Amino acid sequence: MARSGIRYEEVQEAAETLLGRGLNPTIQRVRELLGTGSNTTISEHLKHWQQQLAESPKAVLPPAVPETVMTALESFWKIAIHQAEAAFEEQRAVAAQAVAAAEQARDAAVAGERQAQTAADDLSRQLDAVTLSARQLADQLLVAQERRAAAEIAIDAAEQRTQAAIDAGAQIRAETEARVAQMETVLQQLRVDMSHQQTQAQQRIDDERQRAEANETRLMHLLDQDRAEQAVERQTFAAERQEWKNREAGWRMQQEAQRRENIEIRAALATAEERLRVRDTELRQVRVALATAENRYGDMARATDALRGELRAALDAQNRLRQSFEMNRPTQPDPKIFPDSE
Repeated sequence: MARSGIRYEEVQEAAETLLGRGLNPTIQRVRELLGTGSNTTISEHLKHWQQQLAESPKAVLPPAVPETVMTALESFWKIAIHQAEAAFEEQRAVAAQAVAAAEQARDAAVAGERQAQTAADDLSRQLDAVTLSARQLADQLLVAQERRAAAEIAIDAAEQRTQAAIDAGAQIRAETEARVAQMETVLQQLRVDMSHQQTQAQQRIDDERQRAEANETRLMHLLDQDRAEQAVERQTFAAERQEWKNREAGWRMQQEAQRRENIEIRAALATAEERLRVRDTELRQVRVALATAENRYGDMARATDALRGELRAALDAQNRLRQSFEMNRPTQPDPKIFPDSE
């Protein structure tokens, strides 16, 4: 039995508040919302609320929903609830059996307190596991309920969309019928216009055919003239082509002769350039020799000038000596007075 302190109505209100927020009303969330209460009390109140929720009348689906869809939803809901309740009862029975076995083992094993305590701890862990499984099953049940609520909302939205599609289809059908009537009128007028245009087009085609036949006759005549002119032009072109070939052959011969002459000229030019380089080298050598000779000539000219000065001085001295000798020379005796001895 649930301990006093937390009433069922408080847990129910908290669970419905969480469900309205789109959250799964677990024990921890209910306890956080209420701010008090033990997990065991909240768990038992939640279990009682889930049972009442499962036994409450199902939501009435819209009449437009197919019978098969409604039957499938109810079957799914019943199967989910039965499976959750069966699993919960099975786990509860297992837990009850485990607790009874633990109590019997504790009463029977007074002497083996340690073993009993160990078995009690194991059974306590199993009980916790069973409790956790029961909570998980309860959470799965709430998820199934949330999915059912979401399915009902989706069915309502689908029904609204279906009705809107029906209304839109009726409107489109009316507009389509009006447009079809309008298009039939336009099509009839187009048929009349098309017949008239076809008659005019046939007349224009006949006229164009006659003009085409006349143009074809004139074109054949022009084509014959053009063929004759082309034959003459081919002959002329053949003669000119042969003449151009002959000219090309002569030009190629002249080009070959000119090429050979250019080769010879290049060879002669290379020889002349080589000779010119030799002559240039010799000219530079001659210029160097000439400069050397000019320097030597200058030296010789200066030496010659010096010798000429010395020669003039010697001649002047000789003339002075001669004059002096002439002046101081004794008178020569008369040969008749002083005959030369033989």
